[in-house]
Amino acid sequence: MADFIQVRGFEEAIRPPVRSKRARITDHGTVSSRSRADMAPRARLDRIARRVPEVMVKITGRTKDGGHLAAHLAYISRNSALPLEGPDGERLETRDAVKALATDWMAEVEADPRRRKDASVSLSIVLSMPPGTDPFRMHDASRAFASRTFGETHPYVFAFHTDERHPHVHLTVRTLGHDGRKLNPRKGELEQWRQTFAAVLRDRGVEAEATPRRARGVVRKPEVGAVRRMRERFDTGQGTPSKTDLGAVRAVTCP
Repeated sequence: MADFIQVRGFEEAIRPPVRSKRARITDHGTVSSRSRADMAPRARLDRIARRVPEVMVKITGRTKDGGHLAAHLAYISRNSALPLEGPDGERLETRDAVKALATDWMAEVEADPRRRKDASVSLSIVLSMPPGTDPFRMHDASRAFASRTFGETHPYVFAFHTDERHPHVHLTVRTLGHDGRKLNPRKGELEQWRQTFAAVLRDRGVEAEATPRRARGVVRKPEVGAVRRMRERFDTGQGTPSKTDLGAVRAVTCP
């Protein structure tokens, strides 16, 4: 028989107080921390039903040469008024450092014997959430997303912007990977990126979801801006109809 007599409730007296769960602000693993419960169909349906904010992960463009890349990096860093963050906490805070990065990336790209003259140097991606999202957690989630998605394969830098109502990140990824493979994402990969971004936000206590358009009840694709502007000019008698509109008319009028 043990000498120590355990009194009911004694263990509660010596146990440290339980602190409320807080959003994590660091990301240590290369494996996603998504729990099975978090990604279960019932959990996702619940988030959709509650209209949890949807993440946005959008490819906004590509740079074609060193000058274009340097100009783009200067733009997203607001001419070095904002730091550019890279892997492992690297920070570029001066114009010279930003220019040096563009030069280094371009030198490695040009050294690739398989490179075509019209091949892109980098891919530009925007990560965004609706207004009201906690900027600190959004920033840390973007850092985790970039590390998980590109940390092992491609060099990248990103700038966090809070000058608009919704916090957003401009992420620039070099298309030439460390192993020589080119970054050329397909539709399925973009969907996976959205899922990853939503997951790292939830890991930090930010409600977020990345449901397909049809799951959200959105079946009509958004109108292309160029087509809309051509239609507006045509409606005012200042231009010709777009090929899209002409094709739609022919489909209806021709048997």
